[in-house]
Amino acid sequence: MAQQFDVVIVGASFGGLAAALAAASDSKVSVVLIEASTWIGGQATAQGVTRWDEAGMEFMESTGSTRSYRALRDVIRTWYRTNAPLSAFGTSQRFFNPGFARPNYPFAADPSVVQIVLRDLVARSPKLTLRTGESIVSAAVANGSVQSITTSTGQTYTARVFLDATDLGDVLPHLGIAWNIGAEAHADTQEPDAPAQPHPEWIQPVTVPIAIEHRPSGENHTIAKPANFDDIARKQNFRLVDGDINGVFRPLPGGAESLFGYRQYVDARNFGGGDYATDRTTLNVGSNDYMDATLPTGSAQGDADVYAGARDASLAYLYWLQTRVSRDDGNGTGYPNLMPRKDAFGTNDGCAPQAYIRESRRIVSEVRIVQQDIDKSAFPPGSTRGTRFADSCGIGWYGIDIHAAQGPGTPWLGFETLRFQIPLGALLSKELDNFVASCKNIGTTHLTSGAYRVHPVEWAIGEAAGVLAAMSVTQNVTPRVLWNRDDRLASYQSRLLARGVPIFWWSDVLFEDDPRAFAAAHVCGARGIFFGAGDLRFVPSGIVSGDVEQTLNVRLGRDLTWPSGSMTRAQAAVFICEQMGWPIG
Repeated sequence: MAQQFDVVIVGASFGGLAAALAAASDSKVSVVLIEASTWIGGQATAQGVTRWDEAGMEFMESTGSTRSYRALRDVIRTWYRTNAPLSAFGTSQRFFNPGFARPNYPFAADPSVVQIVLRDLVARSPKLTLRTGESIVSAAVANGSVQSITTSTGQTYTARVFLDATDLGDVLPHLGIAWNIGAEAHADTQEPDAPAQPHPEWIQPVTVPIAIEHRPSGENHTIAKPANFDDIARKQNFRLVDGDINGVFRPLPGGAESLFGYRQYVDARNFGGGDYATDRTTLNVGSNDYMDATLPTGSAQGDADVYAGARDASLAYLYWLQTRVSRDDGNGTGYPNLMPRKDAFGTNDGCAPQAYIRESRRIVSEVRIVQQDIDKSAFPPGSTRGTRFADSCGIGWYGIDIHAAQGPGTPWLGFETLRFQIPLGALLSKELDNFVASCKNIGTTHLTSGAYRVHPVEWAIGEAAGVLAAMSVTQNVTPRVLWNRDDRLASYQSRLLARGVPIFWWSDVLFEDDPRAFAAAHVCGARGIFFGAGDLRFVPSGIVSGDVEQTLNVRLGRDLTWPSGSMTRAQAAVFICEQMGWPIG
């Protein structure tokens, strides 16, 4: 018999976890989270991206991420404070970073610890059921809606709303709908850097990170020389320099990062010895981006073969670092005291159990995010934000970072971006009413996917999808109706804002200071009523004059009767929302 839930989520990726926890936070909604592996957390755990890909660190702890994302990092910090002996140096940090104790550096943590924390959060959510070891094998679709999915265990699940939160968009081929992967043609997207012809084979490479520990000098932990090492080293073009990385343990002149510090997830300076007496990191750089093939292949065996090849490339790179790399001090080659850390992933060689996925199958969506929506060069000088989306359901910021795919003609591409939004329409399929993309499979392009795939943005996508699914269930409407009707969209955005999810880029409006002012400022920003003070600031305490009131009336398309006396900008935003009937909690 089919098992009935209100919401079915396929894929316990980082976005999938955010979606599941958000949807299940509604006590009236039952949620099942289905994961093919035994791991949950995707790139933050099983895929080994131990330093979370965060940018704009001056805002990450306040206005540049969702409240639940910050709360997750705080729970991880609490785990370390409870279970590991912190040093005075570690306890002195305002924002404790287990992995790399440098101010304004991206958060980093042991993947096994993140796994523990996420599983505990799932266990504490009574409306959430987790099923691991199940993968989708088929789906039933009728009349523009998903009716059910069936998994590898033979179990069928029915629901009101279905979410694909797999890292590769694994649900999409089973739905009979259109989807994209690889590079779109310029004629399709009008993107300045899109190729003249579509190239579906231009898929960004995968990487199998490997966890290593910096053991004391004199120890020898050199692994056995991998088979075909010389061929792998040649194909992979093993090197040390990668972007601003140019030293193994310390940046050399002209560099800003060390190889070891780049993804370091244990910084021994933070701890009082014991098991935390030495530094640990994962290798995830250009040299072990796997260049022979990538995912998805279209078959389980093909995918397994790609993972095996990528794993071999990472082991070969470790051997190269242990035996061949030029030492930072110029005295000799190799660091045999680099030791695989097996407990990070529970594997016998320290390799991540899953490959890190940079590019997914992508839905053909109601709204597509293209290069000219976020690329800094597409906007007038001095611009701070990308295209404004009135249906925004989140924000993010990261450079467009497209790793070179295997084969000719696919070089690395990187572009500076402006602060951007996540339009809700990018999560919705043009063809299905009750299906929501919730991970890297949203309606981006090959180019813009390189900015939307990172930890805080993926979490925001998942959280927005989970809130959407729960609201669809409780209001007995489809996700498309919530997006298509202004009153429904306003209510949905209000729910996000009540959770502390920013939908517009303001650098100085904190949820914790005043939730209603926070919501009002974001609603007015997303609707184009307030633009800011020439930068990312809203200036909540700024005074609104009569001239400004008239300007706001023009933007609103309606003459409001403003109260006599002065108002702050925060008060004006609340007043506008009240007068326009835009809910703000």
